[in-house]
Amino acid sequence: MNIIPAIDLLNGNCVRLLKGNYNEVSSYNTSPINQVMTFISAGFNHIHIVDLDAAKSGNNENYEIIKSISQIDGLSLQVGGGIRDINKINDLFSLGVDRLIVGTAAITDPQFLTQLKNSIDPAKLIFGLDFNMAKGEPMLSVNGWTRNTATTLFDYLNRNSWIKNVLATDISLDGTLQGPNVDMYKRILEYKNINLIASGGIASMNDIHDLINIGSQECVIGKALYENKISLPELLDAN
Repeated sequence: MNIIPAIDLLNGNCVRLLKGNYNEVSSYNTSPINQVMTFISAGFNHIHIVDLDAAKSGNNENYEIIKSISQIDGLSLQVGGGIRDINKINDLFSLGVDRLIVGTAAITDPQFLTQLKNSIDPAKLIFGLDFNMAKGEPMLSVNGWTRNTATTLFDYLNRNSWIKNVLATDISLDGTLQGPNVDMYKRILEYKNINLIASGGIASMNDIHDLINIGSQECVIGKALYENKISLPELLDAN
C-alpha cells in the first residue's frame, strides 16, 4: 500500500475542510514547508498537495508554495487544485511534479479532456472524481466541491476507459474520521484498468487494512494524521 500524506493549502496554511465545506476549516500548520519536512523526517517521500484556493477559483493562489516544495530533494509530489488548462499542466510538470490531479475541467470541458488524452501520459494524470452519494449513486462534484453534476462516477469511467489513476473521495466522509466508503471502492476496483487512490474518512489502521484487503494499492490520508488518530510510524509500517 502506497500511503500518501496530504497537505491541503488554503490562504497559505495547511488545513482540512469538513465534508468539503470552506466554512468548516481546521488549520494545522502555518508553514507548509515545515509540514512537508515533518513527513519526510518520518520516512515519507510521496506527498499529496491540493491548492484549495485554486480548486475553487481556478487561479494560482498557492503556486509559490508549491514551487518551493517541489524543490525539496528526493520528494515525489502529486498536485491538484484548479488545473484547468494545458499551460498550467506543463508549468507544474516543469517544476518536477510527478503526477497531476485533474478534476473540474476534465469533467466539464470535453475539449480539455481530449487534450489530456492526446498529449499527456495517462500514468502522469490522476483523475479527481470526488462524489456525493444520491439515491445510492456517486454523483460527481466540481469547482472545489461547491457544485454537483448530473454525472455519476461510473458513467464517467465507462466513457473514458483510457484513464489509469482515479482519486475517489466521498465528500460526505472527508474530514469526518468515520471511515472510508469501502463498498464504493469495491465497485471502482471492478474496473481492472484503474489504479484506485482511496481518500476520505480514513481514521485508523483498521481502515487502512480494510483498503488493503479489497485491493486498493494507494490511499491519501490527512485529518487522521493531523488529529493524531494514526501515527506516522504506524503508517510507515504499512507503507
